Amino acid sequence: MIGVIDICADETLGPSLYDIVFDPEPYKAAEAMKKSIEIAKSEYSDGKIKSTNLVVYSYPRIGAMTVVKDKTTGIEHRIFVDAYSLNEVEDKPATETEPGIWSLYDRILTYGKENNLKEWQKSDELAKSIEQAAANKGININAAVTEENIKKLSDGGVVRSSFTGNILDIDGIGQEDPNWCGPACIQMACEYYNKPIPTPTQYSIYYYFPWGDEGEPASGLSADDIVEWAEDKWEKTGTITIRLFNSDAISEIENERPFFSMIPGHFRLCKGYIVQDGYTYLRLNDPEPTGSLCGTPGLLERTYGSSESVRIYIR
Repeated sequence: MIGVIDICADETLGPSLYDIVFDPEPYKAAEAMKKSIEIAKSEYSDGKIKSTNLVVYSYPRIGAMTVVKDKTTGIEHRIFVDAYSLNEVEDKPATETEPGIWSLYDRILTYGKENNLKEWQKSDELAKSIEQAAANKGININAAVTEENIKKLSDGGVVRSSFTGNILDIDGIGQEDPNWCGPACIQMACEYYNKPIPTPTQYSIYYYFPWGDEGEPASGLSADDIVEWAEDKWEKTGTITIRLFNSDAISEIENERPFFSMIPGHFRLCKGYIVQDGYTYLRLNDPEPTGSLCGTPGLLERTYGSSESVRIYIR
C-alpha cells in the first residue's frame, strides 16, 4: 500500500529524483466480507454467525473472516475470503512446520492493541502540535537543527490542546418504551438512510420480529435483530463485533456509516467522533430517557474506560 517515495541524490552524482508514485490495487473489503457471510450461510445453514471482520491472514495477506458456530455441536468454523481475488481460502490448521491460516489479531492481546493505538494517537498529536508551534515561529523543521531554533521553541513553543473529528447529521429520537432503545436507534438510522419511506414507527419495528413460542422478551431487541433488519430493510450487511478499536470507529464515520454502540442492555447510535489530547470520544445519540422527544443527542463518551461492550457496523 505504498503511495509516494521521496528519493534524494548527491549533486555530484547527477540530477536528484524526487518522487516515485505507485498506484496499488485497492482491496475489496465490503465484497469480501459479504461473500464470507454468504459462504458461511450456505455451508452452515443451521449455524449462527458470531462475527465478520477484515483480518490479516497468512501474513501479509488481507481478507474477510466470518466465524460461524454450529448450533448442534458447538464447534466454531472460520470462513476466509481473500480481499483482492475474492476467492475462498481453505482454513488449514496449524502444524509443527506450518502456521496455518490464522488471523493476525488472534496473536495480539486486545489490551495491547488498544494501548498501542492510544499511545500512538497521543504521540501523533504531540508531534503535530510541535510542528505547528515551529511553523508559527518561522522555524523550518526540515532544516538543520540550530541552537537559535531550539531557543525559539524553548522560550515559547507551548504544545496546546487541539482536536479533530467528524459528526454525521443525525437527529436524536427518544425511545417510546423502556424496551424500545433498539427500535429508536433503528428509527434514527432509517431517517439517515432515508429508507424505508415513510420512516417506520418504533412499534412496527419492535413487532417486526416474531418472538416465537417463548413470547416477547423483556430485554427488547438483540444485536442479531439489528443485523436482520439491516439486511431486510436497508439491504446492508450488519457485523457484530466486540473489538472496540478507535481506528475502526473513525473509519466508519469517515465513510459516512453510523453504527450501533451497545452498553449492557442498551443501544445507542454513534454518529461521530472527536480526538482530543490523544483520547478518542464517540459522539452518540442515546434514546434515553424514555418518553423524551429527542433522547440525549450528541452524548460525548470517551472510549478509554467506557462501558461499551458491543458494536454493530452497518456496511
